[in-house]
Amino acid sequence: METIETAELKGVKIASNMSEETIAFTGALWINGKKAADLKNDGHGGANFMWFKDRELEKAFDAYCESLPPVLQMSMDSDFWISLEVGKIDEARFWKRKCSKTMCIILKSHKDGEFIQYKAWPYSSQAAAEVRKIHGGELVEIINERFL
Repeated sequence: METIETAELKGVKIASNMSEETIAFTGALWINGKKAADLKNDGHGGANFMWFKDRELEKAFDAYCESLPPVLQMSMDSDFWISLEVGKIDEARFWKRKCSKTMCIILKSHKDGEFIQYKAWPYSSQAAAEVRKIHGGELVEIINERFL
């Protein structure tokens, strides 16, 4: 069985308009720098579809995922790993869109998922310095800085 050094998703296209219970997407799984599988989810709440080019590589990937630590007290498997990675990609795209023309910040007083979006104040180092001065220790993050 092949040793897995790296696993990543590439070419992920998310169809938000088709996403109902899960994120609808297509993409590819790359293992150790080589394309290993085509991936898809139709967004209706079912498992991810994975078409591996090699059955032994599929077994190695399953074993690799199962060896990873649990997330939110749920044991890891290949389907869960792919869902988490697609979720990260979807979240990064959301924030990149939000931050493209505005400044987005999180304060300590915000509940999970809350943020302030300064629509008339696009991000710049000067604007960030001003926000730090205004909010001081209450500021948790200027989200735009994730994408610099």
